[in-house]
Amino acid sequence: MLAAGWAVRIVPIGMLRLLMHAGGFFYYYAFAGKREQVKRNMRRALGPDASEAEVARTARAACRFYADYWLDLIWLPTVKREWVLERFGKDGEVPLERAVNEGKGVIIVLPHYGSWEAGAVYLSSLGRFAAVAEILKPPELFDLFVKLRAGVGITIFPYDNKPETRDRMVEELKSGLILALLSDRDLKGTGVEVEFFGERTTLPPGPAVMALRSGSPIVCVKVRNVKGAWVGHAAEPIYVDDGGEREEAVSEVTQEIARRLEDLIRTDPSQWHMFMPGWPSDREHD
Repeated sequence: MLAAGWAVRIVPIGMLRLLMHAGGFFYYYAFAGKREQVKRNMRRALGPDASEAEVARTARAACRFYADYWLDLIWLPTVKREWVLERFGKDGEVPLERAVNEGKGVIIVLPHYGSWEAGAVYLSSLGRFAAVAEILKPPELFDLFVKLRAGVGITIFPYDNKPETRDRMVEELKSGLILALLSDRDLKGTGVEVEFFGERTTLPPGPAVMALRSGSPIVCVKVRNVKGAWVGHAAEPIYVDDGGEREEAVSEVTQEIARRLEDLIRTDPSQWHMFMPGWPSDREHD
């Protein structure tokens, strides 16, 4: 990572992208198990009528876009925010910005898709912005990620499942924080059961629970890479009614999140970095 940080400062970004794309293709062809998992996930997003050739082509492109994500993670903190904002297109931003301006906080729910750090530059231009991130090992690696994300305006809350961390996030939301959570896979496998791309699986309950506790709306988003620039797409906000039975509300909201993430991903599955098992049926292939 330190070598990569040095490289982005002295090697032209176009050349680095070519090198990273070559690494993405190597990943696709060198690791058969991962390749088949990516293909299964791309088939889910493309639908049952997609040909094997289309599935393989989309999976190869996913590896290339995944390489773009890693490069942007390291490169974007070295670029002026104004330069990124000038190249950041927006779709559906009016309801999102209206929700931010209501001052009740906003829960941004996104899939592992595109270069979401570019979206962080835009979101942090609207107000205080933070994200929840999985704790990496060794701790030095996690600290490096926290530092890199601080460079694009992201404050990190660790995904440590501690009540005090959740309480702090809720209080920050109530005071107007924009909080982002990656929510297209359930790391612990103990989340809410939903239908996602035509199969039953689980997704994390965190966005729905925090929306109920804070009163903040949920906005599902994605950030696409487009020829050296980015476009953010935002769905309509979800306003959660806390007047009913909480467990039922969490289930209904999480299913609605799954549906909206599907809609965002299906328009261009090749930028979906879903390289891990995410459904019970994947265990049949382990």
